[in-house]
Amino acid sequence: MRKPRRVLILLCLSLALVGTATAQDRGQICVMAYEDRNGNRKFDENEPPVTQGIGVNLQSALGITIATKLLEASSYTVPGLVCLGDLPRGEYQVLLTSAQYRATTDFAFSAVVAPGSAPVRFDFGVTLLPDVRAEETETQTSQLTDEQLQSLQSIGVGLIASMLISLVMFLIGWLIYMLVFRRRLKRIRAGRRQVPPNPPAGALMGQAEMALSPAPAQFQPGQGSPLLFADEDTSPNPVA
Repeated sequence: MRKPRRVLILLCLSLALVGTATAQDRGQICVMAYEDRNGNRKFDENEPPVTQGIGVNLQSALGITIATKLLEASSYTVPGLVCLGDLPRGEYQVLLTSAQYRATTDFAFSAVVAPGSAPVRFDFGVTLLPDVRAEETETQTSQLTDEQLQSLQSIGVGLIASMLISLVMFLIGWLIYMLVFRRRLKRIRAGRRQVPPNPPAGALMGQAEMALSPAPAQFQPGQGSPLLFADEDTSPNPVA
């Protein structure tokens, strides 16, 4: 991953050099800003370039500011590269300023411009200031909180909808149950009305005794009445 980034930086430097190739007595000074995450004052492959928040001030050997440029206004912002070109031969001072970053490397460099040579490049390592980092963390937290609120709102809406659906289903089931229960209750009441009333207890007892008692003997002519004669006496004389 480090090689493609270096190739991109070299390509930008080559393009910057081509722009001044016609003027052999002119040169360039470039600064590449990166986020020094491990604080080793060296540009590592896992350290991203910085694309804004850094200003480059170019001074002459006498300390007079002759050029100023912001990183975000550079033509090579993506690789974190800002170049000052069309510089005559001589010695210069490069001063780097930033309100968002703290320098982990030197923020002042001395450069010598030699016409016809490759652009002079300086690697400028920085890290975010605590206040800026806290603001970014707070912004990320607030954004995350908004996402969480949206998720909670979606969950709440889903719960309310499910509760309403459950309530409607319960009411429908209760109405169906009441209709079926009333129909069954009407059928039971109608069946009870069709059953004849039970006879009195005395009548049931009389019927039972009549069923258990033997049938009276039939009276035949020539015999005495079973009420006036004994079973063994067959004479027509009345019982005394």
